[in-house]
Amino acid sequence: MNKEDKQRVIGKVVAINSDRFTIELLSGIDNFNVNGFDDIHYFAQLNSYVILPYQNYYIVAEVAGVREKDLNVPFSNPTEQFLSKVKSGKYLEVLPIGTLKPQDNEPNIYDFDFGVSVYPALYTDTLYIKEAELDAIFNVKNQEQIVCDKPKEHTKEKCDCKNNRYLTLSIGKSTIFPDYDVKVDIDKFFGNHAAILGNTGSGKSCTISSMIQGLCKFNSYSATGSTFILFDVNGEYQQAFSELTKCNEDISITHYTLDDESLTETSELFKLPHWFMNFDEWSLLLQASEKTQQPVLRNALSIAALLEGKKGDLLKVKNHIVAKCCISIWTASESPVSAGHRINALLQNYAEGDLSKSLLSDNGFSFKFGNFETSVKEQKFIASLNDAIQESFEIPNMQVVKFDLKNLYIYLDIAILYEESFGNKQIRDYCSSLLTRAKSIVERADLGFLNAEDIEIKRYKRKVLGLSKVKKGNDVKKKNQIILFDLHSVEDEVVEVVSCVLSRIIYEAIKEIEPRNSYPINLILEEAHRYIGSDPQRTFLKANKIFEQIAKEGRKFGMLLLISSQRPSELSKTVLSQCSNFIVHRIQNPEDLAHIRQITPHISDTILKRMPSIPTQHALIFGHAVNLPTTFKVNEAKPKPKSDNNKISENWFKPKNHIAYKLK
Repeated sequence: MNKEDKQRVIGKVVAINSDRFTIELLSGIDNFNVNGFDDIHYFAQLNSYVILPYQNYYIVAEVAGVREKDLNVPFSNPTEQFLSKVKSGKYLEVLPIGTLKPQDNEPNIYDFDFGVSVYPALYTDTLYIKEAELDAIFNVKNQEQIVCDKPKEHTKEKCDCKNNRYLTLSIGKSTIFPDYDVKVDIDKFFGNHAAILGNTGSGKSCTISSMIQGLCKFNSYSATGSTFILFDVNGEYQQAFSELTKCNEDISITHYTLDDESLTETSELFKLPHWFMNFDEWSLLLQASEKTQQPVLRNALSIAALLEGKKGDLLKVKNHIVAKCCISIWTASESPVSAGHRINALLQNYAEGDLSKSLLSDNGFSFKFGNFETSVKEQKFIASLNDAIQESFEIPNMQVVKFDLKNLYIYLDIAILYEESFGNKQIRDYCSSLLTRAKSIVERADLGFLNAEDIEIKRYKRKVLGLSKVKKGNDVKKKNQIILFDLHSVEDEVVEVVSCVLSRIIYEAIKEIEPRNSYPINLILEEAHRYIGSDPQRTFLKANKIFEQIAKEGRKFGMLLLISSQRPSELSKTVLSQCSNFIVHRIQNPEDLAHIRQITPHISDTILKRMPSIPTQHALIFGHAVNLPTTFKVNEAKPKPKSDNNKISENWFKPKNHIAYKLK
C-alpha cells in the first residue's frame, strides 16, 4: 500500500462472510467523514462505496448498513452518556461488488471488473474512495474523442484539430457523492432499447427533455447525425425544445400537429395517406373482429385495389356480385315469396346499368304467390342474371392501393354482398358495426389527416426521417435532428393507429438504408402503455406487434426504442424485456414493482426497495450504460416540458366571480 493510500485509511476488516464484510472504523473518526488532501470525504452513507487494498488491486464494496456498539461503562448522568457516543465503536456492513486494477504505467487510471473471486484478510485496511476510482467504476474514463478532419496530414503526436466527439453524457448529480456527475455511455444507452418508468409527476418527461437538451447543446461537433422521433401524446415537448435551435444552430426541429388550432409558424400539419396503411393497420383503425369482419375487410380492400382507377369496371363487378346473390337466393330458398322480396330489395338497392332494378316485375313475377306468369319469363329472368355474371371474375390477393376514402363504405358493402352470394345470410348483421365505423371515418374531424395529398412513399419516408434528397444526384442529406409528432388532441385509438403506422414506415425505411445500421433512429414512445399495452382482449389486432418486432430485431438495423410509461405492468412484456437500460423514478404500485423485478432479474431486492421513496426529479439508473445501479438527481430541463403540477392553492383562492378563462 502506497503513502497516499495510508493517508485515507478509515478502518479495518473485522468480520468476513461469503456475501459481506464488517468494517470497524478508526476511533478518531467521529462524524463519518475525513479531511482528505483533496476534499472532505463522506463514506458511511448507504449505497456509497469503500475500497480494500489486496495484492496489486482493490476490492470495491458497497455500504449496506451502519451501526455502533456502546462501551460497557457506567454513567452518572444522561449528559455524560450522550457525550460518550463519540467514543463508541462504529461499524460498516459492506457488500463486495467488484475489483479495481491500476493500468500499467498509469497509476491513477483503473479498470473495473464485476465480481469478487478472492476475499481480503482479517484486519485489512479500508479506504475511502476517490473521484478517479468512481470514474472507473462508472466507466466514464474516456469522455471525449478528438476527431481529425485531415488524418493523412496529422500524426498522433501532432494534431491541432479541435472537434470533440463526446462518448459520455451527464444526466445528473449523484445523491451519494456530492457534486459528482452521473454519466451514461452514449453508445450503450442510445445504442440499445431503454425504458424510463415512474409514477405520474415523478419527472419522466423532464428526464427525457434534459437528456436530449444535453446532447444537442454540445458546443463542439454537435450531434447533427442524431434522429429523435417522439410521439408526444400530452403536448409537452414543443415547449421543452423551443430554445434548442437558438442554443445550437446546427440542430433543427420539425413539429407536426394533428390539430388545426395548434398550428403555428414553427409547426406543420400532419398528414398520413390512408393508402400507406397495411391490412393489420386497417383492422386496428376499424376495430375489425378476427373471425367475421377481417375477411370481409380484406375482400373490400382487394376490391378497392381492383376497381380504383377503372370506373367502368366498378359497375360490372357490382352487378356480377348482385346477380350471383340473386341466383343463390332463388335456388336455395324454400319460400319463393320471401325469395322474391329479398331479390327485389337487392336489385332496388344495388342494381345499375344493364341489370334492371325492376327485373322481377318486368318478367311478370307475382310477389303475392311467388311465381312467374310463364316458365319462359322465369328463364328470361335467370338469363338476365347470368348475363351480368363474369365467369373469370375473382377477387385478387390482398393489396392496399390509393383509393378515395369516401368509397370505403361502398367497397365494404360489395364485399358483404360477395359473401352473401355464397349463402352467408347473417354476414351483414355481423358486419354492421364495421360498416358504421367505416362511414364515420369520413365524417370524423380527428381523422382528417388520412385525406392527404398524393405523395410518393419514398419521399414520405425521407420526410419522417428528417432527410431530404439533393436536387442533383442520388445523395440524401440530413435536415432535422428532432421530429416531434404532437398527438395530444386525438383519442387513444387514433394515437395507436398513427404510432403503429409511422413506426412500421420508419422501420421499413431504415432497413433500406445502405450500409446497414449506419443511420440510427431513436424512437421515443411517451405514455407507451396507451398503445403498446398487453391487453389480452386486443391480441387479435396485429398492428401494434410492430413494436415487439422492433424491440426484438430493430437494434441490428439501428432502430432503437426509448419507452416512457407510468404503468410498466400494462406494457408489452416482450418490448420491456428487450430494454437494456432503465431509468426508474418513484414507483409505488406493488404490481409495477413486481413486474420490473420479473423482467429485470439482474436487479436486487435492495434496489427495488429504493423505488417507492425516490424524490421527484430523482431517479435510479441501471443497465448496460452504467456499471452499477446509481441514484441521481436529474439535470434540470431548461425550458421544462409543459407538465408542471397544478398550483392548487394559487388557483383556488381568488376573488369571487373572477374570470376563469377565455374562450378560443
